[in-house]
Amino acid sequence: AGAGSGKTRVLTTRIAWLISTGQATPASILAVTFTNKAAKEMLNRVAAMLPINPRGMWIGTFHGLCNRMLRTHFREAGLPQVFQILDTQDQQAAVKRLMKSMHVDEERYPPRQVQWFINAAKEAGKRARDVEAYDDYTRRTAEIFAAYDEQCHREGVVDFPELLLRCFELLSRNELLREHYRSRFKHILVDEFQDTNVLQYRWLKLLAGDGAAPSSFRL
Repeated sequence: AGAGSGKTRVLTTRIAWLISTGQATPASILAVTFTNKAAKEMLNRVAAMLPINPRGMWIGTFHGLCNRMLRTHFREAGLPQVFQILDTQDQQAAVKRLMKSMHVDEERYPPRQVQWFINAAKEAGKRARDVEAYDDYTRRTAEIFAAYDEQCHREGVVDFPELLLRCFELLSRNELLREHYRSRFKHILVDEFQDTNVLQYRWLKLLAGDGAAPSSFRL
């Protein structure tokens, strides 16, 4: 459906209906969207329709919800308790600093292109070791990617794509944690589902589980 056609309104109305009819509790719903503006709008609409404070509900952006999950399970995720998040400019500066220390030619390997390479790989669910190095350029860029991940680990920082990738990896390898969230979230509702990338879709499928009923996974 096109912009302004009421997709978000339908989603929030369904949340309110599920809770008001007793089919779900606020804690059993996961609602995901793409922007902070849309997430705020969803929270405000739910608050207007229900006599509850929705701020404790799991309604937010992919990055916001993954950040929340990682803050709760930072030890299992291999992160410091007070890890910092790099925005786009901070990430580019970190890449440039690393490349300088590695004596990488910035004309041949422009930092912004290296940053795009790293982010694209992460959004496809790949670490540096998973990148197919089919030529010298890709091989060197993957080496920078691996060194960048090591630098971020030492400094206790994560970039935006790392939030989702780290959260996906956490749930993938931790069966108890995965089952905890699967049993908790009885209904998963996704705003603008058609815009999900590979990793976002895989994260949603992890939470929904293979045996999820069709009605529990709404677009």
